Amino acid sequence: MQKLLNTIASHFKIHPTEIVVEKVRHGNIVKQNVHRLNIRSKRYLLKQHEITVPVTESGFTPFQIEKFIISTLYKTGCLVPNVIWHSEKCNAILLEWRGEHTLDSLVQRSLASSMQSELNTILNVLGRIETVFSENCDLFIPYVFHFNVKETLQDLLEQGRKTVGYLQQLCKTPLTSSQLENLDTSWTSLANRLLEAPLTLDSLDYQARNIVIDAGLPYFIDFASIGWDWQERRLVQYFNSLGAHQDGANFVSLLNQELVETYAAWVVEHRENCSVSDVKARVDGHHLVFYLSVVHRILEATARPEVQENQILAEAWGDLRSRYQRAISLIIKTKLSDDEVTNHIRRMIRDFHDDI
Repeated sequence: MQKLLNTIASHFKIHPTEIVVEKVRHGNIVKQNVHRLNIRSKRYLLKQHEITVPVTESGFTPFQIEKFIISTLYKTGCLVPNVIWHSEKCNAILLEWRGEHTLDSLVQRSLASSMQSELNTILNVLGRIETVFSENCDLFIPYVFHFNVKETLQDLLEQGRKTVGYLQQLCKTPLTSSQLENLDTSWTSLANRLLEAPLTLDSLDYQARNIVIDAGLPYFIDFASIGWDWQERRLVQYFNSLGAHQDGANFVSLLNQELVETYAAWVVEHRENCSVSDVKARVDGHHLVFYLSVVHRILEATARPEVQENQILAEAWGDLRSRYQRAISLIIKTKLSDDEVTNHIRRMIRDFHDDI
């Protein structure tokens, strides 16, 4: 670390002792590879990439990916931090400081209803970033991390259907063969809609913790991996706060029908020749699948507390009973579209829960 600070001091033409190093926290956790540096009354974010080997077919490392992506997005006017300095030898990048309040931490102590203006701004910035990726696709392709995104979603959909089945088994009244067939048909319809939607190129690390609010403006951070995925899936995870490692935190969904309507109208105007209702239904479906995956993880952690991965989850989320209740509540009550298929599944889950 000292060698790195010496190099940064040389860049700024100061003595290393003039650099004040501070820890960066995500909730109760101290980040090991990121530090805040105070230099001449200005703040910067120093990030050292822990993975130093190539992760793309073109041979780029996460450091090289992030440096190129953030620099390119910044030059095109996107709200991302500016790259101040970088060192390929140290796999380190120095960014301008854009505040310590992430969307994730902010909403844990604010009412989502009071943030509608900020959320609309975030939606606009997300659209601008998508546009830059789309218009410069050939430029970004060598930096793409390849994985089977459709297989990933297929696994989540199968897991979600099993979770719905488990919730049904907990209730007192079993489904008739007709009801079961109806559920399977509805789930197949939902799955096909999500799987057949077009993919977009963007960040692969999409979460509310990767949006930093500075002077009322949202800055997107963390572009160490980019790839193809569904933008509706990104939207859902950017706009849902998990509140990991935060005392007394719980899940908070920031999406509402007004935001989803705005997003869908943008998609129809800028990306796809489809209906607004189709896009809204996709967002609604991804939201449902997302929280069913959350329920699955909680049930797994409760059933097998001795597994290390589950212990890590329990430590991050705290009271799993409270988390479970909130996740079920968000599944039942968060209606983001008028899609009959998604709402039918939601109503069935509500009936299962009421009958437990």
